Amino acid sequence: MNRVARSLTTILAMLGLALLMPVGSVAAADCSLTVAPKTGAPGTAFVFKGKGFTPTTLTLTRGTEAPQVVDVSGPTGSSFKFNLVADDSDVGKWSAVAAGCADVASIRVTLPPTATEASATTTPPPDDTTQFAGLLLLGILFLGATALFLPRLTRAARAG
Repeated sequence: MNRVARSLTTILAMLGLALLMPVGSVAAADCSLTVAPKTGAPGTAFVFKGKGFTPTTLTLTRGTEAPQVVDVSGPTGSSFKFNLVADDSDVGKWSAVAAGCADVASIRVTLPPTATEASATTTPPPDDTTQFAGLLLLGILFLGATALFLPRLTRAARAG
């Protein structure tokens, strides 16, 4: 009998957990966290909007760096709007999560359009003077060889 009671209790516990899981998914689906625009250069104002939950903090992470937590609590009810202006040091991909909502919003801060990377090696422009001098020397060599060997070839042809 004891074994049957444990089996029934286990089955009821599993059934209870199965019934609670969809409730958690529905609750998470009722909240939303969005950002616009999703990409921009430094100086861009990214606007985070959340609704369906009472916000307290917005956690921003980039790569493996330590998260940055921003307080967004206040008399906003079940929605909020937060503006974030990107700086030059913010270049990269960021993920934002608001406390109270499972949604994740992502932004990408790009390099400004005038930013360039310095090339590792700089090659000087080609020197046309050395090419010209080489061709001139080759031409002079050809004319000298022709002047030297042409009389010998014509003399051998007349003798033969």
